Amino acid sequence: MNNAILKQNLSIKINDIPVQLTDIQPIKQGNRITENTAYLVLVDTSASMPAYFSEVQRILEGLFGFAGAKDKMAVFAVSNQLQLVKDFLSNDSSDKVTKTIENALTLDAKTGSCLYSGIREAYDLGRAASDIPSRRVIVLITDGGVEGDCLSSADLKDYLDVDRLPVYYLILGQPDSTDEDFKKAADQIAEKTGGQSFVNNKGNELFAQFKASQENGMILKLRCEDFKALNLQANLTVSWQGDQGEIRDKARFTATPAEENRAGLNNQQTLRTSYYGVMVILLPMILSLAVILVIGWVLITKGERSL
Repeated sequence: MNNAILKQNLSIKINDIPVQLTDIQPIKQGNRITENTAYLVLVDTSASMPAYFSEVQRILEGLFGFAGAKDKMAVFAVSNQLQLVKDFLSNDSSDKVTKTIENALTLDAKTGSCLYSGIREAYDLGRAASDIPSRRVIVLITDGGVEGDCLSSADLKDYLDVDRLPVYYLILGQPDSTDEDFKKAADQIAEKTGGQSFVNNKGNELFAQFKASQENGMILKLRCEDFKALNLQANLTVSWQGDQGEIRDKARFTATPAEENRAGLNNQQTLRTSYYGVMVILLPMILSLAVILVIGWVLITKGERSL
């Protein structure tokens, strides 16, 4: 579908204010992804996962090779808790991370599988992290199933409604043998957050599906003159007018300006702060001076009357 048809049929609003769709660009140009991304990779290290270690290794190798020079990646082991394996600033290789995951698989073999709590914690880390790309993606590598988690899939879906960090499930196993309840929840959470869910017993196939999902994305550039707030929760409504009628969807997100506009916003904020600071200093001085003048005028007047 070409851009002209998209622009003609796609309607976008922010907080019910219509916005102008100025440009549509493929996220992949040549052999690279143009949008820098921060990946939060969660590897299930619960009791059933050692059987898939070689497939996990293939997925991690693919992810490390796929990440560009300006992308950032953090890796976590998740069983009954979320454990940091590699932070965003670390230059650890795929081999070193894989070795750490292998050790975690041995240590966590008898623990629970609290995947929903792990996603929620990674979600919080992804939202709060600084000095990483604004596009942030959660990738969960698992064989499916949750055990001993205090958080339900319904709780997680409600929690993820604050911002949209896409959640991608890479589920190792056969589609017909995967836990149906887990697969259904994975599909719902992925769809709600803008991610996807894949099932395959081959790690290289799972990575290929994830890679294709990233490369097939589009970047929509919007202009909204009446919405210039920085880091403000907003509602994004997208509707498509097709042959079968209107398709509408709504999502909540945190609005941030384009990079080229941030300096101006920061300068305006500094200017407002400066004005405020000046007024805080000057206003008491002006009031004090006024009081002194009034007292002086009263004394002078009283003296003249006495004479």
